[in-house]
Parts: sequence; structure tokens; C-alpha cells
Amino acid sequence: MSRPWCYICRRAQVTCICRCITPVRTRTRFVLLTHPMEHRRVRNGTGRLTHLALPNSEVHVGTDFRRHARVNALIDDPATDCHLVYPGAVTRNLSGGEYRPRPRQKPVFFLIDSTWSCATKMLRRSANVRALPRVGFDLGATSDFSIKRQPRPECLATIEAAHRCLTLLGADGHEDFGPEESHRLLAPFRRIVEIQRDYPGAPADGDARSSLTPEPRRRQSRPL
Repeated sequence: MSRPWCYICRRAQVTCICRCITPVRTRTRFVLLTHPMEHRRVRNGTGRLTHLALPNSEVHVGTDFRRHARVNALIDDPATDCHLVYPGAVTRNLSGGEYRPRPRQKPVFFLIDSTWSCATKMLRRSANVRALPRVGFDLGATSDFSIKRQPRPECLATIEAAHRCLTLLGADGHEDFGPEESHRLLAPFRRIVEIQRDYPGAPADGDARSSLTPEPRRRQSRPL
């Protein structure tokens, strides 16, 4: 007999983390572009946690978003100010206060919810997303996803990347995001880490990672 399942957090009910999820309202809209392989991973996919915790977010699954109606609508909307959270030569460093929201436009941040190698392929195919101005940030603290082996110190879980963006936006007065909101956003992520630590032999699905320092990395090793 299969175990009872929570179809919200997509975990077995015995390890359901829904009670840890308290929505955090933001001005910035986060758009998660999720690779199909990440979408199928259900246990530790923090992209889904990001979406559940941020009501002003949306998820789109695919590998090529050139003809994606919703993605193009957001990019082409004169009322939005769209940026890609990804390393690149034209990155605006959030840590240095280089990003400024445009007046009377809604800030929209695109996040690639995928492994590093898959993210590279997704952007190569998705010229519309690749052409967006980019934002990044200094490394700061390394990932707290201790149940995963990190190939490089700048590898972050998707929810950590969103958290880092919001923390820096809050510090510059662009978001109402303080210690309370920070704790609420990361609570389900920390609960997942606790659960996995209780079951050290249990397999854990891969999680999306991005290298989000201001300068690009050319290596295509898989960020875990």
C-alpha cells in the first residue's frame, strides 16, 4: 500500500512541511523557469517551495521559452521591469546597490530552476530570456543545503537565491523584507534539511542550483 501523500508540498504526509509554509508578500514578482527534470523531482525541489512561499510568483516548465505566451507577455509588457537572476557580463550587483526599480513599473525577476548544465542549455535556447538584463549578488554565506554535496561554494538552492535577492532588495528599501519575513521564507527549507538529517540513508532528489555571483562561470559542472 502506498503512503498517504500531500499534493501541495508533494511529500509523504508523514514528512509534510505545509505547516511550515507561511506566505511572504513581495513587490517583486518571481518567475521560476523550471526544467522538466526538476519538475519531476518531488522530495527536495526548493523551486516548488519558493512558489508556495511567495504568492507573487509563478512557475513555468520547459526547456525553450522563446514562444511561451506568458513569458513573452511579461517581457513585452511596458508595465514590467524584467531581469534575469543569473551571472553575466552585464549583471547589476544587488550587493553593491546597482539595481534600481524603474518608476511605475513592476519588478519581475526570472529564476532558472535547474541544474547548472541544464540552465545553460535552457538559456541557449531561450533567446528572449537570455537577452534580459541580469542581476546577481556577492556570494555572502554559502548554501545551508547541508544534505547536498556542494561542488562550488556559490551554488545555492532556488529558494536561497530568492531569499538572497529579497534580503538585498530589502536592505536598499525596495522590499519590505526584514528578519521576520526572512525566517518565514526559509522555514520550510530548513525543515526539509532537518527531515533529511533524521534519515541519513534516505535518497534525496536533486535540487536546482544557480551560480549567482556578479561574474559568469564558464564551467558546466552540475551544481548540486
